[in-house]
Amino acid sequence: MKQKEFINKSNLAIFILLWATLFLMNPVSGSGEEFEKENSFGKTKKARLAVEEAWDVYHDGALGGTLQSPKVQTKLEMDLHKSRGLLAEAYDAADGGDLTKANEIIQKIMKITHGVIAESKVRKK
Repeated sequence: MKQKEFINKSNLAIFILLWATLFLMNPVSGSGEEFEKENSFGKTKKARLAVEEAWDVYHDGALGGTLQSPKVQTKLEMDLHKSRGLLAEAYDAADGGDLTKANEIIQKIMKITHGVIAESKVRKK
């Protein structure tokens, strides 16, 4: 009887140890805040890609001489520099844990980049 009791206690200890190990290693067991940070990272990545795309489209128009005017070119370039500055702010906000601020900044970036892309595609008359 004592040997059977020892085996049951031993099995129970192994089970608890295994369960605790698996629980601690499980990446899904993280908090909602960690999920939000990952989601924010995805958004900042999309914003970075949008800024890069806007610069590419702008450069195509500027180098091709197809932008509407020098005034438009200057405005677009200023908007692009602003979007880069905002992107740095978004990364800082996300790194600091202020995900609301990061999301607000990202929305501004997306609005600017969409505008730059649209205006860069308008041809000279």
